[in-house]
Amino acid sequence: MIKDLNFVSPEAEGISSQSILDFLEKVEYYKINMHSFMLVRNGNIVAECYAKPFNEDFAHRIYSASKTFVSMAVGLAVTEGKIKLTDKLVDLLGRYIHTDTHRWLRDTTVHDALTMSLGHLGNVNPPENPSAWINNNMNEPRFYCPPGTRFLYNTGADLMAAAIKEVTGKEFLDYLRPIFDKLGISNEIWCVKNAENTSWGGSGIVITLRDFAKFGELVLNRGLINGEQLIDRSYMELATSVRVFNAYENNYTPLKSGGYGYLLWITPEASCFRGMGLQQCYCFHDKNLMFVCQGDSQTPGGVDYHDSIVYDLVKSLIYDRITDTNDAVQSPETYKALNTRLDLGIARPMFGKSYSPYQETINRKVYTLPDDDNENPLGWKWFRFDFAENEGVITYENKRGVKQISFGMGYFKNGKFPETHYYDRQNTVPSNRELDCEAVVEWVEDKKLLFRTHVIDTAFGNFFAQFSFKGDEVTLFFRKVAEFFLDDYDGTTWAKLSE
Repeated sequence: MIKDLNFVSPEAEGISSQSILDFLEKVEYYKINMHSFMLVRNGNIVAECYAKPFNEDFAHRIYSASKTFVSMAVGLAVTEGKIKLTDKLVDLLGRYIHTDTHRWLRDTTVHDALTMSLGHLGNVNPPENPSAWINNNMNEPRFYCPPGTRFLYNTGADLMAAAIKEVTGKEFLDYLRPIFDKLGISNEIWCVKNAENTSWGGSGIVITLRDFAKFGELVLNRGLINGEQLIDRSYMELATSVRVFNAYENNYTPLKSGGYGYLLWITPEASCFRGMGLQQCYCFHDKNLMFVCQGDSQTPGGVDYHDSIVYDLVKSLIYDRITDTNDAVQSPETYKALNTRLDLGIARPMFGKSYSPYQETINRKVYTLPDDDNENPLGWKWFRFDFAENEGVITYENKRGVKQISFGMGYFKNGKFPETHYYDRQNTVPSNRELDCEAVVEWVEDKKLLFRTHVIDTAFGNFFAQFSFKGDEVTLFFRKVAEFFLDDYDGTTWAKLSE
């Protein structure tokens, strides 16, 4: 089991060291911001790698990969007779209902929630009650078809997390703790609460890569751990196979449109749980192979473009190349090269140069932004770059005061993000602290500076900012990719050199 942290050579499990080297090369070629990955076969770890500053102790937000944890909690409740797949949500979540229910809502079952086939458009967020998702979905759903008839990515996981709490009296992670103990998952795993003070099952788990992989082993083995069936086998068979057709909702890729199980994405080769920004676990059941990774690959042009690339790389470079272990031949030189490469870590994606002569022109110069909100969605009054050798600081003033972000020139520098109103332990509740972040500046053209900031804390997300200088003016183009925060770091405006 992974909890034993048994590391073996790739060749011992029929995988060539060269295949993993090829995978790393392609990840860096496609500029994928992968923070970590682990490759496991037959319970043995054949490769583990991190990008600095991430390591085996770093607790990473995994966003929608959390949904599969909810699925396993439901599976445990089914095993223990506390929930049936045919149970109606109105019966499980009756205390949230305070209006006459729609006939389709009265027909909605656990199965419908697990397969994202609720029959309505997802979260309803009226201005007076914007984040009460369970309440809103049980009272004001925008139905468009009978439940169970159409896949549409939605908030069914949040409803089932609340249902687990209703029938067991425990949050879903607490309910899973006996299983976690058998898997060797630490007590450090936790989940952000939603505005209704229930665990945010659709998005909120914070977990290390190793604990993430230990949980993945439960799915890979369809609930069978050390000879004990921890979750009913029939449920696990249903969860890890196609329960609903979903190709029409996505541009076709095997990862996103191969079908959907119980809060699991199904491909021709694997069952997968996936979270925004490259929180991925691919379970290739037929070869007892698992790939797990974490990252922040979100970019303004495509939120989850890179996850399909990573899946294709794992399939073509590793899964498809697996041989019988008796035929695997180890090259000592290649194995040594792989270990050296894994020790170096995953290279972070860079898009430009760490220096341009033009930075001397703008160094310490103050640029003023327009005071018209229509022209200036950022709300900044002014900004200034201060460059010093291989690092620097941007200083700016927004509606909350003077702020600073430190950055590396051509490398990510760790620091604190200068805002305290974003959430932490509970969504919609301000953290009242500065979240951890990392930032980098690169010159993508002689007079065009790319400034990237990644928040790497409970909230995980980023913004790309492009500063394009021309004479004494500059265009600021900000695009954030983050869920429920960084909204004030998004938009296009301009500034002029102060006299």
